[in-house]
Amino acid sequence: MKVSRSSAVLLALAWLMKAGMGSAQTPPEAAPPAMTRPAPAPLKLETPDTSLKLGVLLQPQYEMAGNPGLSGVSHNFFVRRVRLLAGATLFKNVEVFFDTDYPDLFKATQDTGIKNTPGLNVQDAFGTFKVLDDAFKVDMGYMLPPSTHNAVQGAGTLYSWDYFTNSFRNSNSFNSSGPPVGRDAGVQLRGLVLDNHLEYRAGLFQGRRNAAVMGDGKVGARNFFRFAARLQANVFDAEPGFFYAGTYLGTKRILSFGAAVDLQDSYVHWGFDGFLDLPLGAGALTAQVNVAHYDGDDFIVAGGISTPLAKQTSIMGEAGYLFDAVDLSPILRFERQWLPDSVHETRVGGGLAFWPYGHAFNLKAFYLRVAPDADGVHGYNQINVQAQVYVF
Repeated sequence: MKVSRSSAVLLALAWLMKAGMGSAQTPPEAAPPAMTRPAPAPLKLETPDTSLKLGVLLQPQYEMAGNPGLSGVSHNFFVRRVRLLAGATLFKNVEVFFDTDYPDLFKATQDTGIKNTPGLNVQDAFGTFKVLDDAFKVDMGYMLPPSTHNAVQGAGTLYSWDYFTNSFRNSNSFNSSGPPVGRDAGVQLRGLVLDNHLEYRAGLFQGRRNAAVMGDGKVGARNFFRFAARLQANVFDAEPGFFYAGTYLGTKRILSFGAAVDLQDSYVHWGFDGFLDLPLGAGALTAQVNVAHYDGDDFIVAGGISTPLAKQTSIMGEAGYLFDAVDLSPILRFERQWLPDSVHETRVGGGLAFWPYGHAFNLKAFYLRVAPDADGVHGYNQINVQAQVYVF
């Protein structure tokens, strides 16, 4: 067959292009895009060397709850959290985070009916120096010490309507004038190593400061600091931020396993956890299990109460599935607490979370059955309906 000179040139060019690109094979199919939801941009000011970001968290809530020692149910409209948040960066390797809170604003107590009007609390106030990007960071200030996964999650990204009841049993154990809800002042080292598959956190914190010994003339606050540490193995994606999320709503592939320890003098706290948050089918599957053990020994809780934090172990879990087409997650929740003398408590329930704008705006409705096992108390029901607005 005779081939014209022009056809030969075109064939040669085609062959050269194929050889030069060729790597040239048909590209594999692209992975399906991660699920996204619209979120409002926070107020942010930037210069070449610094930035300042401002945000807000608002959680108005209705609660109907019984009481283990009283009959009937109480009803409350209140604000579970209202927080003002600020984050800043300096020269890209120094970060600052600060937020305030009015917890349970105008919630009435079940005994007196008096509504709660707390003062303004500093919820978090710490700075982070990124020594080696995400591999080595130093946190300094007032923060959540290392603990189980749920106890290090941010309140604006929870899966259910609130934290597990047993995540912060140690909050009153360090003789502060008010409950710090898990926070403490100190310095912490943290980072991601082994190609982000291992996260470490370890720090020294104020903890309990012992009292002066007047007879011997010894000043108070002589004892050594509180030590807390955590290791987390990440099978897929990492969680590089200071706060974990209760769910990433299908935008990440998370499977992690963690262990934590918290020690000071005779006080001991340890825990284990597993966390799963994966895109699956037409939505995302989320589940976590936390196991926490506390032993306050002779640590006296805030207010001078003579009974220290009782030795106890709790297992806490939640699981649900996000149907992405309707932004809806049915969620189940379970907690079991074991105390001395065969006393224990079970909390089991579930509900629905509606995520039209992800964590920026959502609605959650949950039912919980609380069943304590002790003399003189009885089981009761609890219903919580919460809206959230979160911009940060």
